[in-house]
Amino acid sequence: MAPSPLIPAATVMLLRDHDESLEVLMLRRNRELKSFGGAWVFPGGRVDKMDAPSQEEIGRAKAAAIRETMEETGLDISGADMATLSCWIPPVQEKRRFSTWFFIVRAPNNFVKIDQGEIHDYQWVCPKKFLEAVPSPDIMIMPPTFVSLSRLTDFSNVDSVMSHVHAAKTDIFETRFTKDDKGFVTLWKPDAAYETLDFEAPGPRHRLLCHPDKWDYQRY
Repeated sequence: MAPSPLIPAATVMLLRDHDESLEVLMLRRNRELKSFGGAWVFPGGRVDKMDAPSQEEIGRAKAAAIRETMEETGLDISGADMATLSCWIPPVQEKRRFSTWFFIVRAPNNFVKIDQGEIHDYQWVCPKKFLEAVPSPDIMIMPPTFVSLSRLTDFSNVDSVMSHVHAAKTDIFETRFTKDDKGFVTLWKPDAAYETLDFEAPGPRHRLLCHPDKWDYQRY
């Protein structure tokens, strides 16, 4: 059976400098939602037909990112410098497959106004401190969120993040889910286990170990 077609989508990491540290805006989805209810996420959603229809996929994804950010946070990022961090592609077995572009932008200096519909809460977080609390019954996040936050832990301000991401190659994450003897494992190319699922195979590592006591992102 052929894989389901990819549906373009977009996610935005809104950053700010606060108390001499870097913070990112996190939103909590309505617990009643069937899809990722209660999860902490970044603003975003699927690309609509009216999102820059004359442009290529990444241009349409940026338009969707601007629209979704306004709808979910009340923040206007139109015209802002937007850096492309990554694109995430689900496993071929998934019925609905979103090719989700992750963007980074400096947050405007305005108050956040969540919609109280799809989004029920928000917080500005220090990426490193937030990840230190994972896993926790009170913090539900998805692997792309964990990995994207991990990418920010080496930076202390927005300017350094933006400069680095603009200069770097956009990461493409083609995802494969599996298990080991302790819990769930998410694999991406070129991990040595991506094709064989031999976790001890010599070679590169690009995986997220989601174990009950610790989540560990490995990339080397």
